[in-house]
Amino acid sequence: MSNFLGWQLQKASMLTGFLGLAPIVTLQPQYNLLVREIEFELTDVCENENIGILPWSPLAGGWLTGKYRRDEVPTGNSRLGDDPERGMEAYARRNSRERTWQVLDALGKIAESRGVSMAQIALAWTADRPAVTSVILGARTVEQLDDNLAAAGLHLSDEETQALDEASAPVVGDYPYGLPGAGSAPGTRALSPGRPVGDLHSPGPQGAWAKIST
Repeated sequence: MSNFLGWQLQKASMLTGFLGLAPIVTLQPQYNLLVREIEFELTDVCENENIGILPWSPLAGGWLTGKYRRDEVPTGNSRLGDDPERGMEAYARRNSRERTWQVLDALGKIAESRGVSMAQIALAWTADRPAVTSVILGARTVEQLDDNLAAAGLHLSDEETQALDEASAPVVGDYPYGLPGAGSAPGTRALSPGRPVGDLHSPGPQGAWAKIST
């Protein structure tokens, strides 16, 4: 399954059980420090139905590598250098959001303190999220692939995770996911700034990097 909404995934999972079909074992959504909206519902569905999350674009189309600069339209041989308005990672839209640069600043500080690339920190954050079993890499060069694979054994501290959680907190309205709307429906929880729907700092399966998809 890929790019399903929460209700679609829940319905599909229930139908496979009702019809005696093979269960859904994995969901492939976009998920990274800049795109965390699957935490609103999909993460809970996956945990409840034992479905592994296999994120695509864990580096947000190259944004989380630190290659792009504020107010400098990309040029050259890169995804956005070839087409600055490419798809969901289009430069103008993300450049205009202060949250983008807050995330990159926090990411850069942790990477510098660790002596590793920003890409490795971003991948480690994603790989340790609730229900995530692996990530789909989109490396364009052998050098990029080698750097990405170096994140396989990297795990962030609680403090580092919290710093990234807070910097990347998705924008949440009052209802139904914000604090004012919490508890208005059975089983609902508030998605407070910096806090995922799942357990805040519990790492994902320890085998998250046992199989890396490219």
